Amino acid sequence: MTATDAGKKQIDFLIRYTLQSAATIVLVAVLVRVFFVSSYVMSGSSMLPSVWPGDFLVAAKWNVGEPRRGEIVALRCPGGKDRTCLKRVVAVPGDRVELNGGILFVNGEAGVQKKVSEELAVERFSGRGWVIWPSSKGSQRVDPMVVPPRHVYLLNDKRADGEDSRGWGTVSLDELEARVKYVWLSLDWYEKDGAVRSWPRIRWPRMLRSID
Repeated sequence: MTATDAGKKQIDFLIRYTLQSAATIVLVAVLVRVFFVSSYVMSGSSMLPSVWPGDFLVAAKWNVGEPRRGEIVALRCPGGKDRTCLKRVVAVPGDRVELNGGILFVNGEAGVQKKVSEELAVERFSGRGWVIWPSSKGSQRVDPMVVPPRHVYLLNDKRADGEDSRGWGTVSLDELEARVKYVWLSLDWYEKDGAVRSWPRIRWPRMLRSID
């Protein structure tokens, strides 16, 4: 065998190895994307202050049928299946839920709202809490109801936005796609006066931030 032939075989081996490695990486990435994680981009303000417009999110697909109170989940919006909604689970199957005067009650326990700023408050149940933007409409009311089996009750963190279970009713667990876990990138497209930037600003403090 000549040196030229040996060189060609080595090149062929390197090409095959590279292609096989690339194919394996692509296959693993596809499997992970299909079965384990999903990604979303937040465009609206309904989940402020937990999720901001321009947040790029990583969500887990495992155990999505067993959400816990307080988790943020992704689903196809019941009011328009072409859109994805992010909402917070506030009540799970068997819970008795009520909204009275803007205060959320779950199984008779009132969500304690402790103000952390002029507009924001921490809503807490049995040691678990999350930050919300309470509605100024103190007359908000949802009559007491029990969440049926395999359903959840979902609310926006920005309570003035009523596109959630207050309008939809309870949501089947089969409708849930994933549980939101992290912000991996956050882009701000707006100036302080509301004008759209020609190029986004990266919100560095929100990078790799876990979602409460």
